[in-house]
Parts: sequence; structure tokens; C-alpha cells
Amino acid sequence: MNNSLCYTKSMYPDLFGISDFTMNVSVAIGVIAACGVIFLYLKKFSLKKNTYIDLAITFIVTLILAFVFAIVFENLYESIKNAKLDQPQQWTWSMTFYGGVIGGVLAFILMYKFFFLRLNNTIIDKLFVIVPGAISLGHAFGRLGCFFNGCCYGKETDKWFGILFPGFAHKVIPTQLFEMIFLFILAGILLFLAFKYDWKWTMPIYLISYALFRFIIEFYRGDERGQIGALSPSQYISIILFALGCIFLYQYIKGSSKEKTE
Repeated sequence: MNNSLCYTKSMYPDLFGISDFTMNVSVAIGVIAACGVIFLYLKKFSLKKNTYIDLAITFIVTLILAFVFAIVFENLYESIKNAKLDQPQQWTWSMTFYGGVIGGVLAFILMYKFFFLRLNNTIIDKLFVIVPGAISLGHAFGRLGCFFNGCCYGKETDKWFGILFPGFAHKVIPTQLFEMIFLFILAGILLFLAFKYDWKWTMPIYLISYALFRFIIEFYRGDERGQIGALSPSQYISIILFALGCIFLYQYIKGSSKEKTE
């Protein structure tokens, strides 16, 4: 290892005497930013005031259940890891993104169908355009929180981009920052296409691109997340999301071809 390199202390989970302050603030900023761009996008459609209120209620319930699922899935990951290491299972309040996505999608579908649509006309076509960019933006801030918290780090490395976290013996790949950069770029592209062109293809592009990136970056993760066979749980979920994105893409292409022939 090159000792001439400057090691950076980059893990600051607690500030102002508050435990996990930076992680929680980063997640909060991400949620506010994601919801903000959604409502900003919907403003140009001149929806009724009650529609915004009902949508806000839908989002609040969705977010609550998303956080619950994120915690449950993280404990599932921990149980897989602890079973492999023959260690007792201890409950953790940490969260995983894919768990939040699965729980959030299920919660939103139920709230949208049984609450929102009972009081409003459908706006699902508009949400499909803006939500992928909003999720990418919020997720990017969440990964910044992971960096400050010192979780989700990469494997040991001697490369120039390696970072030495406090308490670590060797530098590691800052996978959190790599994913954050990717997500900010993806969010910028998807939000530009949504606001500028109302581009309906944002959902399949998001699913395919993030699933591919997440599948690859998992090979460089150094934290123990549990393995199922040769892959991590997140990689299996990535495969499912990639397949779902391809299905969406096929349906969009099929629909566009049908419109041109009519």
C-alpha cells in the first residue's frame, strides 16, 4: 500500500450529539427532494387542490410502509448473513433500498387504487414519467448518507480513489460515492426528459439502467450482506427489476408501433 497517499476520514454518523444524524438528514433531504420534483412537475397540469392533498396522503402512507419494508428486508439480509456465520440474530433499525422499493410499490398500488382513484381521476401516466427521476434523486442523497454513516462500503483497494474510514485498517472502494454519482447523473437525465419532453420512457430506462449498475457494483461491495448461492440478495432483485424494465420497454415499443400504424 502506498503510504504517501492522504487518507481521508469520511465517516461522520453523529453530529451535534445526535446519533446517526447525517444518515437521517440525508434520507430526509432525499425524500423532500423526490416529493418536491413530483409536485413541481404536476403543477403544469393544473390539477385540483384536493388532488394534491389526496396524493400527499397517498405518498405519506407509501413512505411509512416503504421504511417499514426497508427495515424488515435489512433484517432478512442480516439473518442470511448471521446464519452463514453461525451468529445469533439481532434486530437492526438499518434499512435497505430494495426493501423500501418493494414495500413502497405495494403500498402505493393499494393506496392509489382504493383511496386516490375513489376521489380523483387517474394521473398514473404522469407519475410514470416523473417518479423514476424523483426516486433516483432521493436515492442519491440516501447514498450520500451511507457514505457519512460508513456503511455499504466497498472492498479493500490500493487505488487512488480508495478511502480509509475511521477504524478501518485499509482503504476501501467508496461504492457509496460511485452509486451516488451514478444516481445524480441518472436523475438529471430522467428529470430533464420528464420536464422538457414529458418523455414516457423514463420508467423502463430507470429500471434497466439501475438494475444493471446495482448488479455490477455489488461485486465491489466489501460489507457482509449475506449470499444466496453465488449472488447477493440485491443481485437477485436486480435481475427481477431488469426483466421488469425489459417488459415495460417491449410494451412501450409495441404501443408506439401500433400508434404509428393507426
